[in-house]
Amino acid sequence: METIINQVFWLWVPLSFLPVWLRIAIVTYFGMIIARPLLVGLLPKLIGWFSLLSKKAIELLSYPLMVWIHRHLTNRRLAGCHDIPAWVDFLEDTCAILLKGFSKTEVLARRKTRHKVRLKRTFRIAAFVLAILLPLAIINNPTQAYSKTWHKFDAWVMKEKVQKTLGFEMPQLPGKLLETVESINPKELQLKEEYNEGGNIRATPSLNGKVVAEINTGETITYLDEEATDDKGITWLKVETESGTQGWISERIVEKT
Repeated sequence: METIINQVFWLWVPLSFLPVWLRIAIVTYFGMIIARPLLVGLLPKLIGWFSLLSKKAIELLSYPLMVWIHRHLTNRRLAGCHDIPAWVDFLEDTCAILLKGFSKTEVLARRKTRHKVRLKRTFRIAAFVLAILLPLAIINNPTQAYSKTWHKFDAWVMKEKVQKTLGFEMPQLPGKLLETVESINPKELQLKEEYNEGGNIRATPSLNGKVVAEINTGETITYLDEEATDDKGITWLKVETESGTQGWISERIVEKT
């Protein structure tokens, strides 16, 4: 099974001849087209099962609750209080609304999908639009989480699967057509081994700058392609932590991952 799955990654070889933005667009479009049958066929069943289980859970929980409410109202009537508290009506109405809602959802989930042709067309349009917007977002925002996820996936497929597992040497591809992941992939930095006590990320490129974050051994930060040199000759790199904090760190204490 693993061998068959690995052969699928041969499809990435012709894709690697394309620019990164076009590769993202093709993968996004066909990924959504392939996912459509799964979503249309599996999602209603999951919604139906969730509604059924939720309805049964509410029924099981509401039964002892209603028994307790009944005893409470009985004790109130014996004490001479015949009015019904507002919270009792609220609990009963809430349980009734939830049961009715989950029952309706369960029935709707069992119905067969209508207008399949229209649904397919809608999916194709959505896939086409996303195939345009996603490459633009990734190329223009390389430090965002979704961009990092794509770059890591692209690098993993090319290096781990295509090169190492399948034995296909990517450097043999024409350089003019191949736009490698590294060309837009944000540089990941980590502390050098000799700085195992950690390092400071400062608000300004100076030793006097306020410490806004710390980096420890094993953690990575993203280089934002900006550097500055202070009056002491120290080169500072502008970086961003995994939590989104931006600041400056000395070039002396970090290296590429």
